[in-house]
Amino acid sequence: MEDSILLEDNQELHVTLFSSFSVRLGSYDIVDYLGSSKKKAELLAFLVLNKDKPIQAFDLYDVLWPNDENSNPESSLKTLMSRLRANLDEFGLKTAIVTKKGFYSWNPKIPCNIDVFEFTALADELKGASNLTEQNEQKFKRAIAIYTGDLLPSLALSSWVVSKSMLYHNLYLDILYSYASLLSSNDRLSETVHYCKMGLDIDPNDYRLSLELIGTLIKLGKTREALTQYKKSGAGSNDLGMPPFEEMDSYYKKLIKIDTQASLDIDSILVDLFEEEEGAYICDYAIFKVIYQINMRNMKRLGTSMFLALITIDCQEADLMLVDKVMEILADTLRGSLRRGDTIARYSINQFALLLPTVNHQTGHRVLERIKKDFFQRCASSQISMNFKLRPVGYLL
Repeated sequence: MEDSILLEDNQELHVTLFSSFSVRLGSYDIVDYLGSSKKKAELLAFLVLNKDKPIQAFDLYDVLWPNDENSNPESSLKTLMSRLRANLDEFGLKTAIVTKKGFYSWNPKIPCNIDVFEFTALADELKGASNLTEQNEQKFKRAIAIYTGDLLPSLALSSWVVSKSMLYHNLYLDILYSYASLLSSNDRLSETVHYCKMGLDIDPNDYRLSLELIGTLIKLGKTREALTQYKKSGAGSNDLGMPPFEEMDSYYKKLIKIDTQASLDIDSILVDLFEEEEGAYICDYAIFKVIYQINMRNMKRLGTSMFLALITIDCQEADLMLVDKVMEILADTLRGSLRRGDTIARYSINQFALLLPTVNHQTGHRVLERIKKDFFQRCASSQISMNFKLRPVGYLL
């Protein structure tokens, strides 16, 4: 390793844990030099994220090899730790990992700027913020800018990441709620819309941000956009079959009242119906059934075929947060692997139903095998298995 790359006095490591994992020293990302070992990257991430406390070897066994996946974790950890230290040594970080009486820790003497810790510090400072001082506003903007996505997405299926990821995700939403509310109370409506949309890009299903956005759009007179957001939020029902929130229902009635007062020509309807999104259509199961019925009528009239597929994921007694994360990855895989004319719906907590028009049994199986291959490339874990069923419509499962 060149001398210019080595850690110098007063030089700081810049660690990113949100939306990706990097440990930057100048223009170099140390993570890129760890090779193909995911376990090395996971060990480094865990040590950095827990830099203020010593960690017992037994805890690292559970983190790296949960459910007794490794028959000799003590030996494996020593080997892994030795290899990680060798990588860090190339960057002048020989003393980065401290070992003492069966405990491991990240050396607190090494200066680090870590996005997670800056974010949580700002969140603590913003608790109870009731007005938009210049200082508070800078903190709100900085905290929102730091959180670029969920914690360590490449390790999203690791149980220790799931709980922490949810914690930071909810903290981010709390910051956005507070900032959007303060912007709105100061009549800074365009900025309120901007930050609500920013939050919904990260969490499209958040009702509270949808409510704030729809209410603000109504105040701005943008009723068509507000109605589009209402439909996008799935406000008529939700994944648990619960009725819509009272406030959302109230907004809908207000939107309908405003909308019926405006006359629409056919061009306006075409603009409203236009959709730019690529890939298969994902909807809730109630809409899925309507699409099924429409396709059935077309099949009888046109003599075409359609198959129904059911994909089931088994996460071996994993907690609900991990199952949801796996299903998010599967949803993204399905959207990218299927055609625009295909339809997808979450059928149960661990199942997706698919409508596949204009395929036969052979091509349908090929499609599902491709989905399975794509999914496990993104979600490789011995704890997860997938099976699927494929039937022509009208055939009882």
